[in-house]
This record gives sequence, structure tokens and C-alpha cells, in this order.
Amino acid sequence: MAKKSIFAHLFSMTVLVILFSFLVMGILMYGLLGNYLTNQKENDLIFVAENMAEFTVKMAIQNPNYAKENYQINLNALSQTTETMIAVVNTKGNVIATSTNHGNITLKREYYEDVMKGNRVRFLGTLGGVFNAPTLTVGIPIRYNENNIMGGVFVSLPVPEIHQLRTGVFRILLLPISLVLLVALVIIYAMSLRITKPIKALNRAAKAIADGHLEQRVSLSESNEIGELGESFNKMADSLQQIENMRSSFVANISHDLRTPMTTITGFVQGILDGTISPEKQNQYLSIVLDETKRLSRLVTDLLDISKLEQGSFPLEMREFDMNETIRLTIIKLEKRLEEKNIGLTVNFQSDSLRVIADKDSIQRVLTNLMDNALKFTDDGGFIDISTGLTDQSKAFISIQNSGIGIEEQDLKHIFDRFYKSDKSRSLDKNGTGLGLYIVKNIIKSHGETIWVESTPNEFTRFNFTLMPAKNNGGYRC
Repeated sequence: MAKKSIFAHLFSMTVLVILFSFLVMGILMYGLLGNYLTNQKENDLIFVAENMAEFTVKMAIQNPNYAKENYQINLNALSQTTETMIAVVNTKGNVIATSTNHGNITLKREYYEDVMKGNRVRFLGTLGGVFNAPTLTVGIPIRYNENNIMGGVFVSLPVPEIHQLRTGVFRILLLPISLVLLVALVIIYAMSLRITKPIKALNRAAKAIADGHLEQRVSLSESNEIGELGESFNKMADSLQQIENMRSSFVANISHDLRTPMTTITGFVQGILDGTISPEKQNQYLSIVLDETKRLSRLVTDLLDISKLEQGSFPLEMREFDMNETIRLTIIKLEKRLEEKNIGLTVNFQSDSLRVIADKDSIQRVLTNLMDNALKFTDDGGFIDISTGLTDQSKAFISIQNSGIGIEEQDLKHIFDRFYKSDKSRSLDKNGTGLGLYIVKNIIKSHGETIWVESTPNEFTRFNFTLMPAKNNGGYRC
């Protein structure tokens, strides 16, 4: 089935709405115009009837001997001038005069009795069979004086003439309505093209990205929702390109990280099996094989943990523990490495104990990872500062700062991204895969807390994160 474009949908629906609106407006206008013309003609008929009634009374009072022929001539003249049928009846309903060519007519009592009571009447129909087609008729009493009624005047006009007049007026209005419709269609056509043009550009760019051209972008000048959509599309394309770059980098890094220990393990095991490595050195090389195996295990563990974190199935055992004590134990484990690089360590605890509620094992992993990073990127003779305490927002905070090369501004916003490594040369982080900080961020996020980084190149880097404090904490807030 052939696809219908957005432009076709938009244009056709708009045209249908406009046509339907004009149709409804035309029907209403036609009806209102009919009512207006009917009322207008009714007033005209009343005016004719009043003139005829006034003339009849005048002749009866001032000139009783006025010839009937002259009266008929005046009646016919008024009838022809106004294009109406006029009938004059006495109080008994007998017709005493009618317009020429209308012959002898007889009115039923139901049509004239209200007139003889002094009321005006209006009828729309054949007047009891007097006419062959629907006719508008008005009747008024002929008053000799205030209390005496000497008859009535009935003036009629065929309804088709009213319809013809209404149709004529409507035809006059049809031309400007058609012009308005034409102008509206042209405007809608232009607007539809303007709306669909950027959408088509987005569609082409999306297809290009789907085909692997991740550098594709759109340039939209609109300052409306479509313009915002274009900006969002470009941001999405940037993210996709960045993810693809990180994926390529990760594949290269993970291949290196897998190939290096596998090569070492294979080489040393092969050397032991074929006797190249002497028996007295086998334990030494088996120890290296064991270290490389543990390295592979850590890598696989990181990948599995990432999968759990992304699926929301990373288990957390929330309990209360002393964060300061956990930091002390971590420092003891890293004491040898601190001494090897002659790094000065400063610890600033606001209180001896900082009790928090969190998953101790995962927070230990966060702490070890951040401390390990600080050691890697701190030059010999540098410093590491660790601070803990409570904030004004009743949060426990932990801050780890180290001297060294720092992090460039363009790298800061990506430092927690998966597979990202700011040390592209791997000169300092030879064993890293770019997964550690991504895992750290997700562990803190899974606790409902925040982590952020501050850095000045060639001066310092400081990682900060928050935890939920236990209720029985002592000390003070900063």
C-alpha cells in the first residue's frame, strides 16, 4: 500500500476542515438569510396591507360614492407595484376585492376570524388551497375607528420568490467566500511545506545515521518546537557518535587487556609444559600466571557488574557502618603503594566517627576505586587529601583529592561514561578499561546519592560523593 506523506495528510485534513467549516457556515448563512428575508418580506407585506387598509377606510369615510372600478384600479396598481396578491374581505370573510388574475377566492373562517378580532396574522402555506404553491400571507384588520372593524386586508407573496432572492444574495456572497477559501488553501499549502521540510531533513539525517554515518547532523533555523527537535536530534547524534567512539576504544582496550594476560598465561604455561622454563623457576612463573588470571577475573567481574547495574539487579544490603573506619582500613591496605611513590597523605575527619547507612561492600569498592585512581595519577612526592563530614543538607560527604596532571575540561563531562579513558596514551593507567568510574557512579546512583568531580589541569583532581548519614551521628556540620 502506498504511503501517504505528512504533507499530504496535513494538507488534505486542513482542506477538509476548511471545506466543512465553509459548508456549515453556508448552511447557517442560508438559513439565517432565509429567516431574515422572510421577516423582511413580512414587514413589507404588512406595510402594503396597512396602505391598502388606510386607503379603504379613507374612501369609505371621505368618498362613499367612490366607484368600485376606481378602487379596483388602485388595488391592482398597488399589487403590481409590490408584486403581491391583495385581497380585501368584509367582516363575514367574503372577498370584496382581489388583485387582477386571481379570480374569485374564498377564505376559510380559521384564516380571517383572528383578523376580525383586531389581530394581525401570518400564514406560510397554500392558505387552505387558495394557492397552488407555498405562499407567505399576512392579514390585518381594517378599522373604521378604534372599536369598529369593517373588514380585513390579506397580502400574499409566493415563497419561491423569497427563495430566489435568498439564492441570489447567496450567489453574490459565494465569490468572496471562494476567494477566501482559495487564499486559505494557498496559505495552508505554504505552511504545510514549511512544516514538512525540516521533518524531511530530520528523516534524511536519521536514515543516514541508521546507515552508519554518525557524523550526520541537521541545521534547522526554526525557533519553535521543530527547532528544539533538531537540537535534540543533534544531541542524540553526538551521543551516538560518542558511544560509538567509546565502543571502538573499548573494543581496542578490552582486546589489549585480554590479549596481554592471555599471551602471558599461554606463553608461561607452554614454557612449563615443554620444559623451556626450568623446574626451579616454575613457581615464579606460575605466580605471574595466577596474577594474570586474577586480572582477567576482575575484568569479567566488572563487565558482569555493569550488566547488573544497567538492568537494576545490583543487590544492595543497606546497613549502618562507620565510614571513617572504612577509610582507615583502606589506607592501611594502600600504605605500601603510598610509600613507594612518597605520597603525602592528609586525612581531615570532622569527627572521629561518621556513621552512614549504605551497602558496605559496594561503598568499599567505590572508595578503593577512587583511592586507586588517586594513586595512579599522583606524581611521586605528590599529595592525597581525604575529608569527611556532614553538610547543611544533612548528608554525609566524602572527598578525595590528589595532586597531579588533573583532568581537562573537555574530559570532565565524560569522566563517568562507560569505557571512557582520559589517559588516551595509557601511560599512567596501563591496566584500566574505563569501567571503574562508570561502576562507581552507578553504585552511588543506586544509593540515591550523587557523585561529582572537580579538577584544575596540572594542579589537582577532587572526587566528592554523598551518603545517607545514620541518625546517631555526632560531630558538627560544615
